[in-house]
Amino acid sequence: MSSPAIDSSAALLDWFRRSGVTGPLDACEGPFPATGVSLARWSRRQADGGVKPVSPHPGSYRIAVMLEPLESQIWVGDQAIWGGVIGANRFRICAPGSPGRWRQLSGCDIVNLFVPVQTVERLSQAAGLPEGMGLCDTPFSADRQVLDLTWKMLDAKASAGALAAQYCDGLATALLCYLLERHGGSRQAPAGKGALDGARLRRVLAFIADNVTREIPITEMARHCGMSEAHFSRAFHAAAGLPPHQYAMKLRLERACEALTGSEDRMVDIALELGFSNPSHFSRAFAQRYGMPPARYRQLHRSKT
Repeated sequence: MSSPAIDSSAALLDWFRRSGVTGPLDACEGPFPATGVSLARWSRRQADGGVKPVSPHPGSYRIAVMLEPLESQIWVGDQAIWGGVIGANRFRICAPGSPGRWRQLSGCDIVNLFVPVQTVERLSQAAGLPEGMGLCDTPFSADRQVLDLTWKMLDAKASAGALAAQYCDGLATALLCYLLERHGGSRQAPAGKGALDGARLRRVLAFIADNVTREIPITEMARHCGMSEAHFSRAFHAAAGLPPHQYAMKLRLERACEALTGSEDRMVDIALELGFSNPSHFSRAFAQRYGMPPARYRQLHRSKT
């Protein structure tokens, strides 16, 4: 069953219920009329050692802001990403569709902002960022600007009265513009900064895997990460252990091994299917990586089975 969009107060409450929060929320606001952003604040004085699910939110980014220190364990999928105390005034961006689990080992006071993907896309387009760019997953980090804008949204009714929702729209827009500049994965960062990891790395690896049967220009790979070609090449090599084209060739040749051992296809057909210009090009690349031509590789594999 797919997760409902966070597009109403009822949907927001349902997300918390599905994520194991049974008590009342301290605040539940939105969606705000222009941005569609929703805000909820939840606190609990006691620890709860049980492992709770983090329900997916495929149509929205989630920005979690810690107003008090929290001792917690957090998993995204099956990978543990946190264990210990998260300091007060820290925030984290969670990408759309990120299921997980967490354990609350102390009291907590947490604000969650749900931001529609379409809102981020609209701001990205207005900024002239590459198509498909958005906010990236982040670790917990301190940022006074994020905290100040969050508190102003929490205090909106006292500050703006009947126009609180419109006031929050402006604050939410300011927050998203700020985060896109710093965590959008779209700025061209100087060398040594802006590591390629998290959502950006997963996105470009998936893009290469989906297009591995053709020569992918570096410019096209870099555009998927919002980086300059030079910075992307350095960052990719650091993250994947190989330059981008060598990584793509490695995937191609792994696919070739599968075709050689799992099918009766002719060498020429395998070569052309995997985007090699001709069988000779395929044979040279294969032998360079595996120390033997593809025909010999197929023969040896069959002799072992």
